[in-house]
Amino acid sequence: MRLNNQSKVGLATVICLLVQGYIFTYIMNVEPFFIIPIAPLFPYIFYIYAKNKRSWYNDRPYYWILAIICLTISDLAAYSLILQ
Repeated sequence: MRLNNQSKVGLATVICLLVQGYIFTYIMNVEPFFIIPIAPLFPYIFYIYAKNKRSWYNDRPYYWILAIICLTISDLAAYSLILQ
């Protein structure tokens, strides 16, 4: 079974949301600011909005997946630095 580009970006978003939620709850034991847990959704929403505007947005889903992963890592890094 082959996934289309939107499914790949959506799957990466869901995985990052779950991993981030698990790490915040069970490893760091923090309650982050209300925008931080949903931050990986913003690149996905922008991808959905912009995919019909330009062709390269839809043709290169790995850039969007990389943006979602980097945003998730930066959220986790910011809170790990606060806890130290």
